[in-house]
Order: sequence, then C-alpha cells, then structure tokens
Amino acid sequence: MKLEQNDKDKVVSIVASRYFSEQGWKWVDLNSEISKIHKAYDDLKDQYAAYPYMSRDWYVSNSANKSIHMCESWDDLSSLVEFLDAFGEHFDFLVKDTKKSLCIASTDGYLTPEQKTAISTARRSRYNVFVFRVDVPDDIEFELMQIGGGM
Repeated sequence: MKLEQNDKDKVVSIVASRYFSEQGWKWVDLNSEISKIHKAYDDLKDQYAAYPYMSRDWYVSNSANKSIHMCESWDDLSSLVEFLDAFGEHFDFLVKDTKKSLCIASTDGYLTPEQKTAISTARRSRYNVFVFRVDVPDDIEFELMQIGGGM
C-alpha cells in the first residue's frame, strides 16, 4: 500500500514524540497544542489583571499550565507567544531538556525558505533548533488475515 505524505508525517510525529519521552524531555506537539499555549498566556494576563498585587513572573512560574508553555517568567512567556504567532506554523514541537528547543519533524530533512527564516529567527531568540528526520518508506506491506467463524 502506498503511503501518502500525511501518513508519513504522522509516523514521524509518533517517532519523535517517543524519542523525546524516552530521553525524559518535556515536549509539546505544536501542531495540536499551540492554542493551549495561547490560552495559558491569555489566562495569565487575566489573572494578573484581576489580582495585580502578585508579580506576573509569580503567575507564570506557578501556573497550572506550566507544562504546556515551559516558561519561568512573564518575559519568557511573552517572547514565546510572540515568536509562535509569527513562526509557530514552521515548527512541530516545543521541547525542553536543559533548554527550550524548537523542532521540525521531517521525512526528508528538506527545509523551505520560510523554515530557514524561522530557524534563523529562533536562533536569534536564543532557542535551540533541530530537525528530527525519519526515513519512512513510500510503501508499506500488510496482510489481512481472515478468521473463520460466523454462520
């Protein structure tokens, strides 16, 4: 059976997420979770507006959603959200081991000019960037086994 690019992309995402988990890294799939980072940011803005006697940094570092945004300070979270607004579509994962990194998951390692620009901007913003490439075959073999029974 011939695999379509969408199928291959899902395989790459599964392999990358398993690798991150096995390394003990925290990670967020930006393709499905980026809206949660924005929601956490908006919620923290609302909390600070309602109770400004605590610092914004305190709200960020004690956030229930800290595992989503992985930030320790308001400036860090604001910068992350600003960066993701501009370039988030070009990255697949936000990863944190000792430092926050952005990851592009790929079947061929090819980078578009837009991705190259996003990578340059990420590096200037002090994010580590890496490309996680997985060789996924164009065709996959399978077998349909029939189990007798019924009437």
